Amino acid sequence: MDAIGRLVRDGVPVGTAFVVTADGLAATAAHVIAPDADADWTFVPLTMPGRSLPVEISALVDEAADVALVRIGEAVDWQPMALAPHRNATPGAAVHLRGFARSRDYDAGVGSYVGETSEDGRSWVKISCRHAQHGMSGAPVLLTGTGCVIGVVSLRLNAARWNRDSVLLAPVERLVALEPDRLRLVSPVHRFVDGTLRLSWMRGDATEPILETDDFNVSLGRSAANRVHLPDLRDSRFHGHLSLVGTTLVYQHLGPRPAYLHGATRQLKIGKGESCTVGDKDRLRVASGTMLVEFSAPDLYDPYAKPTESADEEATRGG
Repeated sequence: MDAIGRLVRDGVPVGTAFVVTADGLAATAAHVIAPDADADWTFVPLTMPGRSLPVEISALVDEAADVALVRIGEAVDWQPMALAPHRNATPGAAVHLRGFARSRDYDAGVGSYVGETSEDGRSWVKISCRHAQHGMSGAPVLLTGTGCVIGVVSLRLNAARWNRDSVLLAPVERLVALEPDRLRLVSPVHRFVDGTLRLSWMRGDATEPILETDDFNVSLGRSAANRVHLPDLRDSRFHGHLSLVGTTLVYQHLGPRPAYLHGATRQLKIGKGESCTVGDKDRLRVASGTMLVEFSAPDLYDPYAKPTESADEEATRGG
């Protein structure tokens, strides 16, 4: 299961966390949990919206470094995120963040590594990114092309001129220091990929290819104008659309006849106007058959991203 999720306090979303061990130890920013550690905390995984997993707030907190480790209390087949020393990044290197803005179900952003800064004897990782928003405190920032986290979102600076669009991260080295017997730093391996989406009909034990593309915007329906044409009359009231949100594949259902998504850990009925995340090798069922969805997401890096047009405050905690 995707390691990223939303942290919820007493039913209210307040930040982002990401899983760092196979048994459910998750990282976030200390200021996200500091106001009320005794509250009712839950974790909502990105790939399972609507499912809340209990969270135990542990004593593994470094408030000065703004990092914390919490424990997700339900056994899940996690795919923990790897941690890499931030010094593997060089100035100008592409980075991207994944998290949950308060106003959206999920958001992502791109930016570049700047270097290090310090305050009161503490070191911070500094990146330039215009996409960090409220709710993203605790979100992982990855060195693009490696799949490795180099920092945890702590603070965004929104000064009108100097340091504009600067985001300060707690280095992952501070996370490892909280639990050195269980967490390890790895050497990142660059693996730049373009990403591929493959759709196939499932016919018994065999598959029949429908589409293979690096363009993840795919419409499905009875009209011949759709990229995936469904000619069977049983699909006359079926229409949907696949697209990428950040590095996550999302399906939006548009037709009055429902679709069904079957994954390794979930089965969903998707009604008109509803959306859901899609995992690699999930199966999308329509009236006339079942499609196998296979994909590898592209690196999230936009070299043409423009700077923020306006600034509204000096400094903002992401959560």
